[in-house]
Amino acid sequence: MQPRPWLRPMVARDEHEEHRQASWLELFFDLSFVVAVAQVAVQLEHYLAEGEVGHGVTVYLMVFGAIWLAWISFSWFANSFDTDDVPYRVLMIVMIAGSLGLAAGVPQLAHLDFRIGVISYVVMRLAYVAQWVRVYRSGDPAWTAVARRMIVRTTAIQLGWILFLLVPLEWRVPVFVVWFAIDVATPALSGWDFRNGGHRGHFVERHGLFTIIVLGESIAAATIAVGGAIEAHVGAAPLLTLAAGGLIIVCCLWWVYFEFTTVRAPEGERTVQFVWGYSHYFLFAAIAAVGAGLALAVEWITEPEHVHLTETGVALVIGVALSVILVVLLVIELLAERTEPWGPSLVKASGVVWSLGAALAAPLVTVPGSVLLMGLGLVAMVAYGVALEHRMHVREALPSVDA
Repeated sequence: MQPRPWLRPMVARDEHEEHRQASWLELFFDLSFVVAVAQVAVQLEHYLAEGEVGHGVTVYLMVFGAIWLAWISFSWFANSFDTDDVPYRVLMIVMIAGSLGLAAGVPQLAHLDFRIGVISYVVMRLAYVAQWVRVYRSGDPAWTAVARRMIVRTTAIQLGWILFLLVPLEWRVPVFVVWFAIDVATPALSGWDFRNGGHRGHFVERHGLFTIIVLGESIAAATIAVGGAIEAHVGAAPLLTLAAGGLIIVCCLWWVYFEFTTVRAPEGERTVQFVWGYSHYFLFAAIAAVGAGLALAVEWITEPEHVHLTETGVALVIGVALSVILVVLLVIELLAERTEPWGPSLVKASGVVWSLGAALAAPLVTVPGSVLLMGLGLVAMVAYGVALEHRMHVREALPSVDA
């Protein structure tokens, strides 16, 4: 093995380098966030079962937002800067430790006790600031001004999060929303332009990998719930129907995202790239919510007395989550500047109606039946998309005829 220096200059990577792919450290970094995503999904399922839909969804979006922002901030940073030297690795490990602390504090966050969550989040973000300090010290004129603004503003925001712990309980949600919005806007306000460095293919790959993580979390949540139901000797037919519908939904979402959406990276002005990346927050949160909805459906089948939602309400959890996913995928596709958006986009738009319609029909076909119907609707979307792409391929392969 060729020895490597323990310290390297923090300079931007070549945006045109070939075979750029996620490093082992980035994959390890992603893995640490699986725990946090699982914790927040479990809390969402708990609140929905208790019938506290408004409070549960609010807390879910808040906590998931903190997880997502910590992940996306460093993932975008690593897209431009990835020295993989000793200080870089140590700071990454500090961020991983912070993410595990955030996951451990999720149950307290659900009760608006932000102490563990804020401390863990600040640890992650200060490690992120330390990476920007290295960029600033490198003296690259293309990045010095941006690095300085990111250091000052991100550090000031962390001081604000510490002071947030002093906010009265009744004001914490609105104050959180405002301060979180400022935190999210920091890169844009600091003049970070993703067209200046960074690898577009790697940029897309990183979002795809986290999509895989939340899809896997949905499968895991449903599998654990079905396994527990089997041990409780619940009837096989409704569980098999629900499991089949859930598996079809997750597999179709994978197909739609990776086949019909991420073929091309976002192009154009800086705002387009920010919107493309930030819209993934709603995508990730909705996919994890599908897993929570499937777990809730299993609980409704096995222990209906513990679920304070109607049958339609349980089905709507999955139907609304799927509709959000399809709308966001439609936005992502249009921002990626597809040449013929009318085809797959029309399918996704119709899928929104299908998902909500199947959920509303739950009293007629039961919860497992409605989940299966949603899955079959996604199958129809995938089949149409495959047929459309085949037709376009055949058309392009035909020899042109001169007029």
